[in-house]
Amino acid sequence: MDWKFIDPLKVDPELFDLSKIHACKVKKYNGNEDENRIRTEGWTLYADLVEKCPVTGDQLPETTLYLFAAKGMK
Repeated sequence: MDWKFIDPLKVDPELFDLSKIHACKVKKYNGNEDENRIRTEGWTLYADLVEKCPVTGDQLPETTLYLFAAKGMK
């Protein structure tokens, strides 16, 4: 799955140690990718197990690990 942008107002900035999020993107994360390869300059990463798709809000068939990336203000 490629990165998908989501509404930054629906994400808690404290998860990224930020005071405000300007942009947020998400993708499924299987843990096999090297974090250094997926890290993009200026983006802060956060991984979470979720039961609902962060893009569509639909219930997932099983709990899934997603990687969130955010840009914002400290």
